[in-house]
Amino acid sequence: MGRLFPATCNQDRDYARFARYFLENSYEFDERLLFYDAIAHLTLSLNESRLMLFDDVNGELQGYIQYRLEADGDTMFIESAILSSAYRNGLQFYQGFARWTNHVMEEHGEIHRVRFHVRADHAYLIRLYSKFAKEIGETESRGRTELVFETAFDELRCYLRAAEIK
Repeated sequence: MGRLFPATCNQDRDYARFARYFLENSYEFDERLLFYDAIAHLTLSLNESRLMLFDDVNGELQGYIQYRLEADGDTMFIESAILSSAYRNGLQFYQGFARWTNHVMEEHGEIHRVRFHVRADHAYLIRLYSKFAKEIGETESRGRTELVFETAFDELRCYLRAAEIK
């Protein structure tokens, strides 16, 4: 396991790599997600979403963040994110998340908030996300409760020490 290199998804082959990775790893996102649900997610979300891909030194896709600008124009919503199990550690998470915030800041300087959902039964992610975001509500997705988290974009960047990450 080594460093991951972020890149935006711009070309058809990038989207194809993402789609394959998402379909192969969608159980990490939700173990109850059926194949046709994963296809539907891709079909419905890709037109409005942006992607940041994370490749290893060999150019193999090891993770992504799928996100979109909400209608209010100052909130970024994270649709989904997966990181391959071999790369799941605090350093990769924080550096990857910081690089994403740096990219978003360059792309959308008007962002004030970041919002995302987490399954209500995923205690580890709830503890992790509670370190830098507040739970602001609940929603239902595919028959299960998800918690809605939100944080101020500047506070998130400060927490991640994003200005120090290149």
